[in-house]
Amino acid sequence: MSLESLPPELQTKIYSFLVTSFGPSSIHALLKVSKQLYAVALPLSVQIFRNTAPLQVGNGLCSVTRNAQFLRYILVSRPELAKKVDTVILGGFADRNVEGNSHASSPEELEIYERFIIDSLGPTLGKVDAERRDRWIAHLKEGYSDAQISLILLACPNVKRLYFEDSQDPSNEEFFEKPPSFMFLLEMAQTLSVSGVSESRPPPLGNVEHVHVQSQYWNTCGWEQALRLLALPQLQIYESLNATYQGKLPEDSTVLAQLPKSSVRSVAFHQSHAPASEVKFVLDSCDNLTSFEYISAMWMPIDGSLSQGIMRAVLPHAETLTHLHLDFQEDCEREDWRENPHGLYLGYELAQMTALRYLSVGMQTLTGMFDPIAIKPQDMPLRIEGAPRIVECLPEKLHELRIRECGKTIVSQAAELLDTIEKGQRFQNLQCIMLAFKDENIAIEDIQQGFPELATESTRYSLAVSFQNRAMRWLDSGRGKTFEGIRAIPSLCSRIFADDLRRDWVDFRGLPTVHTKTYGKSDDTCFRTHRVNPILRMQRLLLKKPPHEFGLDD
Repeated sequence: MSLESLPPELQTKIYSFLVTSFGPSSIHALLKVSKQLYAVALPLSVQIFRNTAPLQVGNGLCSVTRNAQFLRYILVSRPELAKKVDTVILGGFADRNVEGNSHASSPEELEIYERFIIDSLGPTLGKVDAERRDRWIAHLKEGYSDAQISLILLACPNVKRLYFEDSQDPSNEEFFEKPPSFMFLLEMAQTLSVSGVSESRPPPLGNVEHVHVQSQYWNTCGWEQALRLLALPQLQIYESLNATYQGKLPEDSTVLAQLPKSSVRSVAFHQSHAPASEVKFVLDSCDNLTSFEYISAMWMPIDGSLSQGIMRAVLPHAETLTHLHLDFQEDCEREDWRENPHGLYLGYELAQMTALRYLSVGMQTLTGMFDPIAIKPQDMPLRIEGAPRIVECLPEKLHELRIRECGKTIVSQAAELLDTIEKGQRFQNLQCIMLAFKDENIAIEDIQQGFPELATESTRYSLAVSFQNRAMRWLDSGRGKTFEGIRAIPSLCSRIFADDLRRDWVDFRGLPTVHTKTYGKSDDTCFRTHRVNPILRMQRLLLKKPPHEFGLDD
């Protein structure tokens, strides 16, 4: 039986596996086989629109010429295909024509685009909005990538996933201006979702469910863009990579007051430079948050990004938050503990997270204890006085607990937790516990001595004890600057440049690795939900790279 003899619906399902988010897509080859395959494959060929810097670079501006070609295709040549675009992946888009190509679109095409913008936004705009719309049209004629990208997003009503880099202007890396057309589009998305234009024209960005923003930490634009994205009516997932440390602007608070509560359920700040106060400002816009992840940006701590501050940011979501993953790069020297030592651990407030089911956290963040062999200032204690024991701060209904970057100091508290569970006194739902120790600081014999009465056939929980070397802990944080073939990968957290590796990374981080001992339940399925063997996954994530390129501490 040939492919062409199958029903079109089944062919579509088969061919969809040829669509990829990076590199050449094999789906385009089918367009040249036959008229029948062409008809089935054509909608799939525009399913993902990608316009980023070359893969060898890994980040940078999108192409004005590529934007113009796609606009011509979906608004002039084949306008029926605009509804088939469901994923848009973009490099940085500037608020000026950095390529110097103002003739990428013909006058006839520009006239079509102008009419489309006017019709889509409606004829009843106020004076200020009409002026901003006309500025958008003028920038489109001048070949600004910001204006082109905004039109693409306006023209494609069924986009569900939007992954992009923040606006970039290579002539001035120290100051970012908000891309005017994109910001106007975000405002119109909110305005038109309330007032509407017509039944035949849905509000822009009305079907976006997943946003991934890859920033530059020197971005000075504040949080208005994030707040407006969070206000999109169907948004479920918001991810920020390399979030700015510059802080919110005075007008951001005004914007937040004007926006409805966000429908987003999952928020992630990966490699974040944002202090806890700014994270709380963003999370305050969420009304039904169920998942939150925060990974600190670098080996040196970020001012204002202490564990307790993040705890206060998520505490208002205690009744809805079920998934919490925190990584504060505990391998680094801590210079911030002296002024506020109690800020280094989550504290008793953690126990108030009544809905929490999954917790992944470092030893120091959970217990306020330091690894005694780690390099540290001479006056740093082994434990912050007043920090609660594990059994005192864990949420009662927790199902799965993963503690990373462990040292010998945690063994006695972990043994107390296991004894409490085994006796059935508390934590009745805690089925899976994983302790990931620093491989260089502890041996399996230390674990066995620390748990002398550990039940090997416990029916109450499964305990996995793993040992991670520094490279594995480095992978856990997502700091994967490296190369794979022609791809430059600035971070394993990047959906723009490493979406496939990112899936492996999410499965891999903190999981039991090669040196692992599992106690308790013989059924350890809670640690085996991954699709790939952990050893193979680790080899895939530790990609080979030129020796002169990024080192482990970059």
